[in-house]
Amino acid sequence: MFLKNQKKFYGRRKGRRISSVNLKLLEDHRNKFYLHEDQICKLESHEYNKNILEIGFGNGDNLINMSVNKPNYLFIGCDAYYNGCVKLLKKIVNKNIKNIKIWPDDIHLIIKKFKKNFFDLILILQPDPWPKRKHEKRRLIQQKFLDDLNQILKYEGKLIISTDHNVMKSWVLEHLHIRNDFLWIKNGYYYTNLKPKWIFNTKYSNKALENNKVVNWFFFKKK
Repeated sequence: MFLKNQKKFYGRRKGRRISSVNLKLLEDHRNKFYLHEDQICKLESHEYNKNILEIGFGNGDNLINMSVNKPNYLFIGCDAYYNGCVKLLKKIVNKNIKNIKIWPDDIHLIIKKFKKNFFDLILILQPDPWPKRKHEKRRLIQQKFLDDLNQILKYEGKLIISTDHNVMKSWVLEHLHIRNDFLWIKNGYYYTNLKPKWIFNTKYSNKALENNKVVNWFFFKKK
């Protein structure tokens, strides 16, 4: 939406046609709540007590819940699904929320533009598992991507990943286990099934629970 040279993105971009009411909402509020490329490097870490990044926020319920409970934190949500971004924007405006910024596109396009050691916490909840072996390169969690996360995460900052898919569970553990810059701070089977109380169940988490699937939670700390 804002960058000319976009890398190939795998996943949904658009759903149903945006209503005229929501198009008006975008026109009136997009510049205030949507991040532009040149704004990212100007974000200052000292303006808020903590900076939180959620990658792939779905319908935005978790971001809304966190931002209401922590008005002195800055929350940045990244999601390439156009309709989901509009839904989040509508909730932000309706609830008069001031501390959320939206990047309505692929996180890869801006991840290197954040200042180093900027985020206290990064959330990746229910990423697309792309379960077929031929689609492994489409998965968000890759070594290069983890390198980028390391750069923007503060020392002892937290990375939380959740998944209900066995393929993604193994993938996450394999990719984080070989690194020496992230410490698995809650290891063992018991802890992988405990959702933090302050995290709101996402649409996909609820769907997994309704189908009697186990949602695994992984907690890492930057060393």
